[in-house]
Amino acid sequence: MIRTTEMIQALKKQLKQAGVTYAQLATGLEMSEANVKRMFSQGNMTLQRMEKICDLLQLDFLQLAQFANKQRSQVTELKLEQEEELVANKKLLLLAQLLLSRWTLEEVQEVYEFEEHELTQLLAKLDRIRFIELLPGNRVKLLVSSFFKWQPNGPVQRFFEQNIQVEFFRSRFNDETEKLIFISGMLSRGSNRKIQDKMTEIASEFERCLQEDMIYPAKEKDGCSLVMGIRSWEIKAFDDFRRKNTRK
Repeated sequence: MIRTTEMIQALKKQLKQAGVTYAQLATGLEMSEANVKRMFSQGNMTLQRMEKICDLLQLDFLQLAQFANKQRSQVTELKLEQEEELVANKKLLLLAQLLLSRWTLEEVQEVYEFEEHELTQLLAKLDRIRFIELLPGNRVKLLVSSFFKWQPNGPVQRFFEQNIQVEFFRSRFNDETEKLIFISGMLSRGSNRKIQDKMTEIASEFERCLQEDMIYPAKEKDGCSLVMGIRSWEIKAFDDFRRKNTRK
């Protein structure tokens, strides 16, 4: 069974291929652009709305389902041992991440130190695990779908988390491309859940921007990372003063 999220992802891809912006779509749907963006980022779309978008694209609903099914046949995640292989070879992981971000091999070699024979060997390894299909002349076809994710708490995610803890916050966050917000206070469980829902919405917007910006060459983009977290927590300096029977 094809899920609604898969249909929406297929719709987003068809909109992109047709060159239809969210602003243009908003006009056709008689909605605000902000509401259209929210509808896609939250994955909250009725069947009637989906059919209306298909009509605007002159796309049959059955065709949309077929596009969604084709996307599903692509790789959505790697096996545990495959991720372990990537983490064991940092250049292999770097190359996989760059290709996932739609870098060309020319852009990779322009920015990073990859010898020709070394690059070919790494591409062959990515081909073996079906991350890519290596074509003649070192051309690459990405086999992972738009739903591809690193395994939750898997080797790759843990690798990035370890580096986040060590490196990410080593900045003053005073550059125009950087921003740090820290807020602390007492929240009810209900308010905590609302914040978590907003965090999920922001993450979806980040991923939407990633997809939209794939049309730009690597030299016109910066590698960006977004870290969000919320937890019941008190800094140790304060927690040390708590009575033992009041610690959570």
